[in-house]
Amino acid sequence: MNSLQTSAENKLQSSNNLLGACFLLLQIFLSQSLFAVEDQWQDVERVVAIGDIHGDYDNFLKILEEANVVNRRGNWIAGKTHLVQLGDVPDRGPDTDKAIALLQKLERQAEREGGKVHVLIGNHEAMNIYGDLRYVDPGEYAAFRTRNSRRIRDDFYKRDIEKRKLVDSGFFADGEFRQQWEQSIPLGMLEHRSAWGREGDIGAWVRQHNTVIKINRTLFLHGGISPEDVGMSITEINEQIRLELNGGLGEDLGLSERATGPLWYRGLATSNEEMERLHLELVLATYDVDRVVIGHTPSLGTIVPRFEGRVLVIDTGLSSYYGGFLASLLLENGEATTLQRNQEIPVPNTKAGLLPYFERIAELEPRANALQVRIRNLASPPL
Repeated sequence: MNSLQTSAENKLQSSNNLLGACFLLLQIFLSQSLFAVEDQWQDVERVVAIGDIHGDYDNFLKILEEANVVNRRGNWIAGKTHLVQLGDVPDRGPDTDKAIALLQKLERQAEREGGKVHVLIGNHEAMNIYGDLRYVDPGEYAAFRTRNSRRIRDDFYKRDIEKRKLVDSGFFADGEFRQQWEQSIPLGMLEHRSAWGREGDIGAWVRQHNTVIKINRTLFLHGGISPEDVGMSITEINEQIRLELNGGLGEDLGLSERATGPLWYRGLATSNEEMERLHLELVLATYDVDRVVIGHTPSLGTIVPRFEGRVLVIDTGLSSYYGGFLASLLLENGEATTLQRNQEIPVPNTKAGLLPYFERIAELEPRANALQVRIRNLASPPL
């Protein structure tokens, strides 16, 4: 009897394993079928790329105007240009909702003119979808407040108290508890969470986008390709991130959460260039590109060329939170140009070109203290 029982249990376990595998394959199939998005383009004549926005609508609009992407009313005037925004639209600033509304409008307008707007997924988009709210500015909640917000919060409070009483029949909510509870959930926060949920207006919009794209011979993404992920294709990375943001669990800690995942990896931006060089060569060869453009790491108040211009870090600190340094990247005829304070400055592709490049930027950005330190180090390298 015991052997028969063991055999039956083994068969049941095998069946469960098979069902689990089939369910995972179904998730992947649905992700590919419902969310597959084009992620590579060739023969694009003009590309403008902008780094992290972090809730600063006003500076975002200024930088678009300076790059001749929009007019003063925020309408598309760039024809067949491809605009790439490298993610991290939300957090740290109060006007995320306005920046998103502008991007959504430009997506529609650019498409009609033969252009394209690529809004990539950054780590802060993923954090907001998952409910990690450490960096949400209070103004982002306030933007969602309506005349119904107090009633919505009161209803949520009542349900919360009922749940607490089910767990602890002796629980009592006094006035002090209510005050602390309301401080932890400001008006507009519940609407914000609904909008950023997987099926919310913003969450669903984010999940339509890519993490990595290739335009001509340039790779664009928020963080970077780590040695751990360099074997994955562009499409595989995009589909896996979309699957995870849609609730699919491929691993205990997926691409969207790992410190070495494409939303978070900083090696191409911060690691010693000689130590990272072999990895970069592998990235360029694997994806058949000449350069990688990334955001995620604000540093000098301008676009920072690394590895003789084969990596461009374009998180300039656009948001007022990081100093409000306005610069975008122009790629045209295979050449890279920094657009900063209405000036066009060629991006150097040699180490010798770094010092004059940064010195010219410093004339435009006298407040960029970190840039001044870099210039001194280039001029008189420390022992």
